[in-house]
Amino acid sequence: SGMAGGYINGDAAVSEGYAVDAFFITDGRSRRKAVSGTRNLQRHTCGECGKTYATSSNLSRHKQTHRSLDSKMAKKCPTCGKVYVSMPAMAMHLLTHDLKHKCEVCGKAFSRPWLLQGHMRSHTGEKPFGCAHCGKAFADRSNLRAHMQTHSAFKHFKCKRCSKTFALKSYLNKHYESACFKGA
Repeated sequence: SGMAGGYINGDAAVSEGYAVDAFFITDGRSRRKAVSGTRNLQRHTCGECGKTYATSSNLSRHKQTHRSLDSKMAKKCPTCGKVYVSMPAMAMHLLTHDLKHKCEVCGKAFSRPWLLQGHMRSHTGEKPFGCAHCGKAFADRSNLRAHMQTHSAFKHFKCKRCSKTFALKSYLNKHYESACFKGA
């Protein structure tokens, strides 16, 4: 049947096409494996976890995440006291204390203009990110990426009550909170 222990066997699944955005992880790395050849030889590999990066600077930035919180290299936020071992993460965190971009509708403030722009869609109802498969529209690109999983043949999360399957655990949890278990 293709089902084993609540998971769908990949051999029983049918592959589907996706929009280009669906192939990229939020940090910009491609989900597709690089084709073997000279490109792989130029990769920089982390000795601690094995992750690979295209440039030595990206590897160097990643290596910071392996530092201990009690390391001499760890830094504490002067405003709230949070400790960071990654300096780029610390720099991004510091921006959260400098909320220059304020919504004129509700007063909510943001550290970056594009965060305010995304927030404004909650007031305007604008949904510029459309699904290439079904046309459903979303205000946020990350919500479109999550939605694209629903079109995947790989639906690993199965309801214990009705056996319906879901591509994301969050969708299964939403299912549990609504239709299937109401009035049970």
